[in-house]
Amino acid sequence: MNFAKFFALAKEKGIEQSQIKLSKSSSLTIKLFHHEIDSYKVANSQSLIACGLYKGKLGFGVSQKIDSSSFSFLVDQIILTASYSEKPCEIGLFPGSPKYKKRNVYNKELSLIPVEKKIALIKELENAIYAADSRITDADDVTYVEGEGYSEFYNSFGLKLKQKDNNFVIFAGAIAKDKGETKTFYDVFIDNDLSKFNVDKFAKSIVSRAVSKFGGAPCASNKYPTVLDKAVVSPLIGYYLSSTIADNVQRHSSVLEGKLNQKVASSKLTIEEKPLAKNLFYSFFDDEGVATQNHFIIKNGVLKTYLYNRETAAKDGVESTGNGAWGSGKFGTTFSNIFVKGGKASFDELISPIKEGVYITEIAGLGTGMNANSGNFSCQAEGYMIRDGKIAEPLNLITISGNLFKMFKDLKGFSNRTEIDDSAVSVGDAYIKSLSIGGK
Repeated sequence: MNFAKFFALAKEKGIEQSQIKLSKSSSLTIKLFHHEIDSYKVANSQSLIACGLYKGKLGFGVSQKIDSSSFSFLVDQIILTASYSEKPCEIGLFPGSPKYKKRNVYNKELSLIPVEKKIALIKELENAIYAADSRITDADDVTYVEGEGYSEFYNSFGLKLKQKDNNFVIFAGAIAKDKGETKTFYDVFIDNDLSKFNVDKFAKSIVSRAVSKFGGAPCASNKYPTVLDKAVVSPLIGYYLSSTIADNVQRHSSVLEGKLNQKVASSKLTIEEKPLAKNLFYSFFDDEGVATQNHFIIKNGVLKTYLYNRETAAKDGVESTGNGAWGSGKFGTTFSNIFVKGGKASFDELISPIKEGVYITEIAGLGTGMNANSGNFSCQAEGYMIRDGKIAEPLNLITISGNLFKMFKDLKGFSNRTEIDDSAVSVGDAYIKSLSIGGK
């Protein structure tokens, strides 16, 4: 597309500065049910999103139509929304960073693999789940999803940026029945190199986690040394980091307000955002065109930075951290590619000092059970007792409660089982000094 026409039209209509982003995505979804293809979907989406400075105010426009005829519509939308805005834009749009660290993370081999091979792979996975244990009654929701994304970013200062990525996700669950009990477990695998997926390992892990739940019961209510599975820690890290977003700090809704360069957590907690890591979530520029950078958010328990877009950075007199996010009608702030420094201990070594404790493997209702401002949470959970440093009987019908910020102050360490998950968080299992467990 000739985006010069958009900028010329915008200038002609009195728009002082402008930018435009083209986004395209495609996806393939294949889902099985009892050895047959239950659904097969191919989807494509595209959009143009633009913004500009008109009479000192910022306006936005969005179009799903991708051709030069959309330019007039976008320009009119920018003028209209800017005219209704009551807030002057004091910082303008961003001309561009001096340097961008570009690299290729797109795996062209993934799209070249025949669809038949991908179908055969998930059928093999389904069969492996059934074969792993006689108590398995269903291999549930066995699904392959492949996605590809492409974006182009331009502004009236002459900045031109492009990025392309792809990935696949394999999702599956096991349903097991025994003596009137039904237990389930689901897991997900994400990458863009299909050769990294091990069918037998994935199937056996799902099945063993499902059947290990048989005979579960609530434990006695108490405060216990607690180990949180890495799958449980990942969303908790997300909630924790929401308090480092400068928007929340400046609105006085963050517990971490005024805590910059102070110790806010255990020295065992180090969180780094690494948008430039060469993986599925790599991105070398944010939605404002600012070059991204790897940076510590928490280092040895000390809060090193808040996360800024350009507007919030200007309020605090600092530079943007490259966390700008383009939402509907405004710029917000986000984070991705989060790496929490793991420990040296294996999982078995991590739990070995615990004489009596709890290992939490799943939580439910975090969206309603977590107060993101205060950090107080209470959720239903499942897991296992830890006795004499070993995993013991399964637990269900329990609740776990506490305060997120106190919990990370009580952190005693992480296991070395770290790998990036589908939420773009890499973190190990967390050993917490004490958490309240509600049971019988």
